[in-house]
Amino acid sequence: MEANFGSSELYSLGIEEEFQILDGESLELVPRVDELLASIGRSDQRGCVSERVAHELFQSEVEISTGVAGSVAEAVEELAFLRGRLQEAAASRDSLIASAGTHPFAWYERQEVTEEPRYLDILESMRWVAERGLVFGLHVHVGLDSADKAVHCANALRNSLPELLALSANSPFWRGRATGLASTRAKVFESFPRSGVPPAFGSFAEFECLVERGARTNSFRDYTYIWWDVRPHPRLGTVELRVCDAQTRLTSAASLAALAQSLVATAGEAFERGESVRVEPLTLLEENKWRAMRDGLDALLIDLATDTERPAREAVAALVERSRPAARALGCAAELDGVREIVARGNGADEQRRAYDELGSLHAVARWLAEETARLSPPQPGVAR
Repeated sequence: MEANFGSSELYSLGIEEEFQILDGESLELVPRVDELLASIGRSDQRGCVSERVAHELFQSEVEISTGVAGSVAEAVEELAFLRGRLQEAAASRDSLIASAGTHPFAWYERQEVTEEPRYLDILESMRWVAERGLVFGLHVHVGLDSADKAVHCANALRNSLPELLALSANSPFWRGRATGLASTRAKVFESFPRSGVPPAFGSFAEFECLVERGARTNSFRDYTYIWWDVRPHPRLGTVELRVCDAQTRLTSAASLAALAQSLVATAGEAFERGESVRVEPLTLLEENKWRAMRDGLDALLIDLATDTERPAREAVAALVERSRPAARALGCAAELDGVREIVARGNGADEQRRAYDELGSLHAVARWLAEETARLSPPQPGVAR
């Protein structure tokens, strides 16, 4: 297995965002990714933008990814630039770009799959499960200098996945109806094999052995076909957080990236001190994730240190305080403070529901998502927009 831990600066990061491509009038999802990529490629004056924009499973979806950034501020500056270029390309094709975990009223049955070998392979092996996977996520990579440290950090983040999902939940609507869930995306994606809360590993060698056995038995081609909520990414030399819904607000993406980076650094420092991670039972972690998926920031989560319940907002606040020293050292304390604004304002699911109550239709919610996604002024953590 190719492993490149230590190839980038310790705790450097990269961010990936998956976006919806909407028709400018109907606000339906439209299969225009090839048109957008062609437009960006022709106008790419910096010689690198087109490398940061890519296909995803469906032709009505497009992904952007930053380069390796030394700080959250640097990564978010690139996100803002890429979001802007993507929106310019969409406008030239009578389209809009929107960011949320699901589209409010699109039907997965009407989407066209991207005809690339990886996606066709997924469709052939997963069939209806893949066809239904019309969801959009935010992924954060954090660079690490050793494989075993990456496993340690993945184990640590495993225990915090429910809080991260409660904070990032942004998909209350699916196929034209309110689902009663804060993160419909998380429930839809859990139908994928090799997804959800991962097992805990004692070492990188144990993870590597699992991947080798899976490939040898034709269970999957390689570890990139393992879609856990957090996983080591050996080729990039990172630990990858995958549990979060796509974020409408750029400021929210910045805050989640700061929290992820700080949590990884906190765990990495504990690894250096020889501390171990408490391995919590999968059943209780999945119970906590279910509560976060269903109720978002209004959930009662299990405090696994005391086996008592506490509000998700309290659990998120504790997570922020735990990671604050690392955030100061990394220079992302201001972005981390933006988590408090999400907690006070509500997550994306709360905002979408308010938009529906105020505007009266899911069509209007889709328009609102596109308008909010288009706000690209430099993030000012601690200031709600």
